[in-house]
Amino acid sequence: MLALIISIPLKGLAQDVTFQNADGIFSIGTQSYRSASISLIDIDKDGDLDALVANGRHWAEQNYLYYNDGKGGFKLAQPIGRFMDASYSIKSADFNMDGFMDIAVANDNAENKLYFGSAGNYFTEETSFGSIAPSRNLEVADIDIDGDFDIILSNRKAKNEICLNNGQGIFETIINFGNQSDQTIQTQVTDINSDGFLDLITAERQSKNKIYLNDGNLNFTQIEFGNEQDETRSIDISDFNKDGLLDIVTGNLGSENIIYFGSEKLTFEKTFMFKEKRMTASIKIADLNQDGYLDIVEGNSEERNYIFLGKENGEFYEIGLREDLKDDTYNIAIGDLNNDGLIDIVESNSGSLNLYYRTQKE
Repeated sequence: MLALIISIPLKGLAQDVTFQNADGIFSIGTQSYRSASISLIDIDKDGDLDALVANGRHWAEQNYLYYNDGKGGFKLAQPIGRFMDASYSIKSADFNMDGFMDIAVANDNAENKLYFGSAGNYFTEETSFGSIAPSRNLEVADIDIDGDFDIILSNRKAKNEICLNNGQGIFETIINFGNQSDQTIQTQVTDINSDGFLDLITAERQSKNKIYLNDGNLNFTQIEFGNEQDETRSIDISDFNKDGLLDIVTGNLGSENIIYFGSEKLTFEKTFMFKEKRMTASIKIADLNQDGYLDIVEGNSEERNYIFLGKENGEFYEIGLREDLKDDTYNIAIGDLNNDGLIDIVESNSGSLNLYYRTQKE
């Protein structure tokens, strides 16, 4: 295959960078699964980021762990689980605190699975967690501040769940948030009001997005933000305008993506709306070119994917990735795959190769 190189100089910024991709070489796996998400984590603790791939969505397919060779290549892989699952999200943490990384999988109307790691990276021992529901995402965080990792499940047309860890990787206590009718696609976990407790911010499909403020005892006060007509599939959170308050960017399917700027009263009334209506399924924030201004990576459904490089005046410089491809990108992951100090971009594509782009200095 010919390598298609995206090489766009970014003049006037702190440094010039390019985003490079070679189809068939810069991919995670060579098969076209219905991939819903990829998470990057050093699961074998060798100093580089490995890739966990959740496949299937509504259909049963095999999930995989791809090992990084230290140079950003993924030439060794292993299946996760004895059975194929209809999976949407996969994450890793040491849930039972035995020193080995475990793997949690959120499934669509099937048991969510937790695979316990061991020496040699075997994942043969397993358990389930949460309810059987149309799960679309999971996040890992110590939300009850007891020293272990809990799981937060985003469910579409079912109540969302906080699955509390007992310290041994068992999740018998479940706290629900949201309504049965909510169509939550993603939940971000962060301290949005800087009170020392982790809050929940949700991306909702057919209603306003929601903020659940944690009082420290896992009692939540709900705040809504955004437009009810937007179909928000993804959110990410950071401080764009450097005022010390967290802002929220929403990735919307079929309408403009929006940055909601934080305020002390959590009104999120000030916004920045992007110009184009796109079919955005995933959105990520990073400083890709290391100029001190936050950038955005936009993963779109059956459209070209884009990068928006932040500028000093609060505007963005738009760069299109592979013009020849209009894949069904379900998820964007970011991380330094080849340990060169620059953040790279990974696409989870349903029905086509999962591609990645190496960020390189000019």
